[in-house]
Amino acid sequence: MTTTDVAAGTAFYSALQDKAMAAVKDTFKSELYPVQYPAQGDFPWNWQNANGVLNDLTYQYIDALVSPGQVPGTVALSTGGGFANAYVSVLNAMAYALSSGDQQKLNQAQSNASLQAQTIVTDYQSSFGTITDAQLTAAGVRTKQDYVIGYVLGSQWSGSTPPLSYSKMAAARNLKALLPNAPSGGDQVITDVVTYLNIMQPVNALSDELQNGAWMLAQLKANAMAPSASNGGQQTFNPNTGAIVPGYNVGWGVNTSVQSISNDLQNTSRTIEISMTTEQSSGSTLNVNVEGEAGFSIGSWLEFSTEASASYDMSKAQGTSTDCSVTITYAGYSMVALSPAAWQQATNVGFYWADPIAQAVANEGQDVTGFRFVSTPPYTMDGVADGGGFGLLTNLLVANYPTVKVTYSHADYASFEQNWSESVTGNLTLFGFIKLGSFSQGAYGSSVEASSDNSSFTVTFTPSPELVNQPQSLKTAYVISGAVANPGA
Repeated sequence: MTTTDVAAGTAFYSALQDKAMAAVKDTFKSELYPVQYPAQGDFPWNWQNANGVLNDLTYQYIDALVSPGQVPGTVALSTGGGFANAYVSVLNAMAYALSSGDQQKLNQAQSNASLQAQTIVTDYQSSFGTITDAQLTAAGVRTKQDYVIGYVLGSQWSGSTPPLSYSKMAAARNLKALLPNAPSGGDQVITDVVTYLNIMQPVNALSDELQNGAWMLAQLKANAMAPSASNGGQQTFNPNTGAIVPGYNVGWGVNTSVQSISNDLQNTSRTIEISMTTEQSSGSTLNVNVEGEAGFSIGSWLEFSTEASASYDMSKAQGTSTDCSVTITYAGYSMVALSPAAWQQATNVGFYWADPIAQAVANEGQDVTGFRFVSTPPYTMDGVADGGGFGLLTNLLVANYPTVKVTYSHADYASFEQNWSESVTGNLTLFGFIKLGSFSQGAYGSSVEASSDNSSFTVTFTPSPELVNQPQSLKTAYVISGAVANPGA
């Protein structure tokens, strides 16, 4: 992106951000960031079919990783599924760890109980097979005795979610009564564990913390990596065919009804409007002012590309001029609330929980007990305004495609009329890189209004029926801006 593009984009998106936040200030207080085009394009707002299944196009949009855009003050979106993938990468860089002091206490207690720990492992492996490194990793534990106690007894044999804690097992009058899934032949292992827990009584709480932290991370990763009907995953439908897309995605909610979005888009009395002026600068460049702010110079401010592959520079087309005033109007807008499926510890349903990530960020460089990064996080964990690259959308402000009204002065209407056809349709590009909609050819039509003299006239570009009459599940809205959450910030 050139310096000129950045200057133009900054002026336009800054004005759009101010106008968007002013429009929703009575009902929405968080910061809104313009979504840099093209990103993923336009938002498929008809997000749900009659059976309550999520539109796959909508899902691909909302499960995107949000990072700073190339234009300051904007955000960019990854391809679909980007956030869920990034979330797993961040979790993989984390672990639950004890402070050096707590770890020393635990190590000393384990040393005192080492003979009994060896007995547990020996008896277990004699009956149920060797414990492998892969099993330790999958269970999220470091030692074989913790695998037997925390994972096998605490989770598998108890059937408990979350697993039974060391403290609860130690306090049980009859531990076997808490283990309904214990297999035949497990009695000796249970007896061994009771003896071990009694020896470890002073530090069982520390073992509880390690066990619970490791279990939480394991569940979050499992649910994010292998979503299913039982852990809160969801299916989507193909908007072109209506068929269910095979497999499950991580759960995501659109918390604004289709009907509410439709009603908002139809309420065209509510508008967001951006005004600009252009005039000759020097040579082949124009000076553009957005909302009366300091101007910038650019070669072309608006391009109209037609179905027949023709392209019109709207300051150089026959009969136009470099002197004009412009109004871009988004009539009818809706705030759409979004949320990933929050992880519920009691049921182990959902995949998203920000607290461990925020804790790992806060604990970085400190010798404390809690979640920590054991390797460098794969993303900058600041807020998006400070360059953070690990974000997700929480709200989208969408609108009908804008109407663009251009009023020329010092022009030649007669010449323009002879060389312009109102029947031609096409697409609009602002400043050479901002698409006013990412839909197919034939999106915009134009109408021309003459003034009382030949030197001024108005051209109005409006979305055409080819766009408006899309099938319901393929209908899209222009994305103005979005609110962003950064789990580590």
